[in-house]
This record gives sequence, structure tokens and C-alpha cells, in this order.
Amino acid sequence: MKGGSKAVVVPHKHDGVFISKSKEDALCTRNMVPGESVYGEKRVSVPGPCFVMRMEQRLNTGFGTLSGPSWQLLCLGGVDNNIWIGAASGTTVSHVSDIVGPEGLVYAVEFSHRSGRDLVNMAKKRTNVIPIIEDARHPARVPDVGWHG
Repeated sequence: MKGGSKAVVVPHKHDGVFISKSKEDALCTRNMVPGESVYGEKRVSVPGPCFVMRMEQRLNTGFGTLSGPSWQLLCLGGVDNNIWIGAASGTTVSHVSDIVGPEGLVYAVEFSHRSGRDLVNMAKKRTNVIPIIEDARHPARVPDVGWHG
């Protein structure tokens, strides 16, 4: 994405999602772990609520992570706890983590041990992500963590 230094970030109609307006507009989320990139995504620093404070936004260009339909699914609003099946290495899960913030939880289920290692490493810095390395096609194997209400 070009023009990052001139980007203006405005709230999207859905809580936790923003639009970075520059040469190429992009959806973004407020980085829950400022200074850290999850998958090499571009980040922009924008003014915070006071002049001294700045906030970091993680841009999503749609390549290798959230597509339009995925964002629409995420942006239903008011969802503090999520189950993400097929979490892979956690690129999309990391944006869900940003959206729900420190008060929410994301249960990330992935069956591949290779991708699961990346997912677990990502979750070490994002404490609202609970990685579960198990095959969701066999629900009895997935630990009951109280998500069914």
C-alpha cells in the first residue's frame, strides 16, 4: 500500500474495524500488540485520543488473509467471543483478535501441527487467542471450553 505516511484512518460502520484512506483504501484493525506485525502486513500510526498518544493500525489488503465476505462475517457486531475453525497460522485470527480486543476471546481451531506452531506463537503475544490444535471434523476431540453457552 502506498501513501502510508499520508493515510487518514476513519472508523468503519462496524465496531473495531477502520478504513485507511490513502492512494489505495484498505480495511484495517487497531493493533492489539503495537510494534508487532503478524504476517508482514503494513501498519500505520495515527493520532490517538490525545495529542501525545498514537495508535497503530494493521492494514488488510485482502491478499492472504481477510476477503470481503470474511470481513462482513466478522463485522456483524457485538461479538466478544469467536470460534475460528481452520485458523491456519493465524493471519485472519489476528485481525479478529484486534476487533474483539482484550475483553473478548477467539478460540482458534487448526488441525495442522505445522500451521498450529505458527498459530501458537502468534497467540503468545495476543492473550485473547486460545489456540486449539485438533481436527474440528471430530468435535468430540475438540476440548469443551464453554463456547456453546
